[in-house]
Amino acid sequence: MGLTAAAQRRSAVLAASTVDGCCAAAWEPHRETRQLLVSVAVRPAPDGKSGAMIMTLPLGLNLTEPVSVKVDNGTPERQPIQTCTNVGCFVALTLPEKFVAAMRSGHDLKITVQDANKKPVDMSLPLLGFGLAFDKAK
Repeated sequence: MGLTAAAQRRSAVLAASTVDGCCAAAWEPHRETRQLLVSVAVRPAPDGKSGAMIMTLPLGLNLTEPVSVKVDNGTPERQPIQTCTNVGCFVALTLPEKFVAAMRSGHDLKITVQDANKKPVDMSLPLLGFGLAFDKAK
């Protein structure tokens, strides 16, 4: 599956949910195939301020380069892809309190991966409603 620039500009869905303690989930399907481009779920840590994030990404990525995640134009967090299955590739991150605070006040969660040809692929998910969902899940 190729991730095109047009697919990267699709608006994503952000859902405030407390199912299984998950506070916020966002996903972005490919317009033509409806195949998942990215799925992100965040749950609060026991301290209620930091968090844990898990991302599901499509197959066909460069596994040697870390995934970059940032809020708007902030400092990125980088994490390698941990594993891939027939569903996709998975990345888990521990989010420091400062990053969660940025997600509360930010506009977009920006994710950058590399495709199999080592070209960067940028995706953006809206953060509207994140703070409310995070508080609801505590």
